[in-house]
Amino acid sequence: MKKRTFVATALAAALMSAGLGTAQAQQTFKLTIASSHPTSLPWVGLMSTLFVPEVNKRVEALGKGYKIEWKESYGGQLYKMNATLASVGSGIADIGWVFANLEAAKMPLTQFATVTPFATGDIRMLLQVANEMNEKVPALKAEWDKNNVVFLGASGVDTYHLFTKMPINTYADLAGKKISAPGAVGVWLRGSGAVPVDGSLTSYYTDIQTGVSEGTISIATGILPNKIYEVAPYVTTADIGALYNGGMAINKDSMAALPPDVQKIIKDVGLEYSRVLGDTLAQRYEAALKAIGEQGAKQAVPVKIAPMAPGEREKWARSMPNIAADWVKANASRGPAAQIIKTYMDELRKRGAKPVRDWDKDL
Repeated sequence: MKKRTFVATALAAALMSAGLGTAQAQQTFKLTIASSHPTSLPWVGLMSTLFVPEVNKRVEALGKGYKIEWKESYGGQLYKMNATLASVGSGIADIGWVFANLEAAKMPLTQFATVTPFATGDIRMLLQVANEMNEKVPALKAEWDKNNVVFLGASGVDTYHLFTKMPINTYADLAGKKISAPGAVGVWLRGSGAVPVDGSLTSYYTDIQTGVSEGTISIATGILPNKIYEVAPYVTTADIGALYNGGMAINKDSMAALPPDVQKIIKDVGLEYSRVLGDTLAQRYEAALKAIGEQGAKQAVPVKIAPMAPGEREKWARSMPNIAADWVKANASRGPAAQIIKTYMDELRKRGAKPVRDWDKDL
């Protein structure tokens, strides 16, 4: 368990030892904030450029003599992507980005967005709903709590498309193709006849180049910096959906050691981080897709960006086995999985989303 970490300044200590201490005596709280991924990714970069300075500003504005002394360790300095939850829960970091999509064993109910593709491509909306559900759905709050962390703000990625070596115009064109995707995303290929190949943004270029796969389901903001369009020049904008992938969290004991008004600031800024992340991702998505087209225009096989043929996206969504129902059945003993899917889809529709498939109506 993480113990309370704060030190009084020499001046405050001297004042208090002389019986002159006041409510204004400075208390410095030492906090480590970390991530498995680099700050070039917006959900990590904003931890440093927005969360830390904004918390500092609001803490100082309290006028109570509080100060936070930060140690920032991003890019896997303290833990790798397969240990995000355990590292924050055990106090290796006080605050960190938790990659919930890789924590299905410990956070099974938190995977609700991965089994509801084609629900919305609006990342702002998605994060808004994820934040609200993590606050109001007891079973979701409990998954964070039992791992000794407090959820602060949701993170996610822009909508998924196809990036391939050959044109994919129709749903039938996927049959027999080897398509790279992480395991959680690979389930979106069920029923298509495509062969999912486990991988990540760091492996896609080589996998496609060497024939291990023939393309990937991925995000424009990840394809661009990794130049994957060089080996997968056909971009089919299938808009499979934005994805909630975890979020910032704070070690529960570290949080409890802070004064209540500082705790409130930490939580409030966590939600602000998520809101700004949604805006940032939406802007970067549009810019990334445009840049992929421009940068790939003069390569040997020029980049071609085109939507799936009319009706084919709908065919994909409706031909897929009901992965949401399968997920509900697999998690029946762990809590209200069916209600979580229903709540998620309802909240999206309330905000104007028009899911291609209403997963909650066939559970």
